[in-house]
Amino acid sequence: MKKVLHAGLVCSLLTVCSWAQTPVFKILPWNDHQAAVSLTFDDADTVQLDRVVPELNKRHLHGTFFLTIARLTRIDDWRKAQQEGHEIGNHSVTHEHAATLTKAGEETQVEDAKKFLDSNFRTSVGIFAYPYEESSPGLIFWVKRYDFAARGWQGRGEARYVKPDADPDWYNLPSQPVYTQYGPAVYQGWVDKALSMGAWTTIQMHGIDDPSTGWEPIPSTTFEFLLDYLQAKQREGLWVAPFGEVAAYFRAQRILERTAPRPVNGGQQFTWNVPSLFPQGVVLKVRVPEAKHAQLWQGGRRLHADRKGIYSVSFDARELLVEGGE
Repeated sequence: MKKVLHAGLVCSLLTVCSWAQTPVFKILPWNDHQAAVSLTFDDADTVQLDRVVPELNKRHLHGTFFLTIARLTRIDDWRKAQQEGHEIGNHSVTHEHAATLTKAGEETQVEDAKKFLDSNFRTSVGIFAYPYEESSPGLIFWVKRYDFAARGWQGRGEARYVKPDADPDWYNLPSQPVYTQYGPAVYQGWVDKALSMGAWTTIQMHGIDDPSTGWEPIPSTTFEFLLDYLQAKQREGLWVAPFGEVAAYFRAQRILERTAPRPVNGGQQFTWNVPSLFPQGVVLKVRVPEAKHAQLWQGGRRLHADRKGIYSVSFDARELLVEGGE
């Protein structure tokens, strides 16, 4: 009897090890791109409507605008930017230092801003950026309650670049702030490093040219250089996408990669939970290595690979069946 139990235990361990070493499928990082860059803009400065949005639109690029409610004007123009594909995020009600907030104030800064944005933009805003990159246990508590991801500290060195096998703090994702003194070569270096590392980096901006337009304004010529460079690299495999879009893909990827399969009629059944407040419509790009006869199913519907052998897997479906593959 002991020998039977021992054999069963060994078999189970081999099954787990086999899954760990030779996964049934591979999720392609960064939406099947070499690396990712997100452009974010803080505080609802009107220069972003007048100069940033038009320059992004001209190049068919989309950014994330973290809006501070007390500074928000021209809301119709912000709604138009959202309709054009730009992302809206929560940057608190009044942009206070974390250390100055009471417990009630921590809740108000996150919850009231979200309610305002949800109502006025007719969507569920699920991303947050901490004012001054400062957080506290109370702020983090409310951000986790109302958001699925948050932009946090600056990070240092390679910590500013999130690799596809990383386990980041989803509520303290790093970014790189621009400074007026930086020239085009600095930003080119940031983009090139993301590509060389196969990683995601987020760039944080405020004003353009004049200090009155926002903190550490980036010169317009440098800004336009950065956009042109991103557009060129996009043609070479860089994913330039809003912060929340990249964060959602990456978080969904990591969840599915950690989902252990369950044997079902000769196949492998994967089931997972979707985090609360997670955006709908996330689709993961999946390839089945060395499996010409594999079949993928979701909700009783067979998935078909595209010409490159890539399957589009719906994260909302919460389940995936992989059959065959021998």
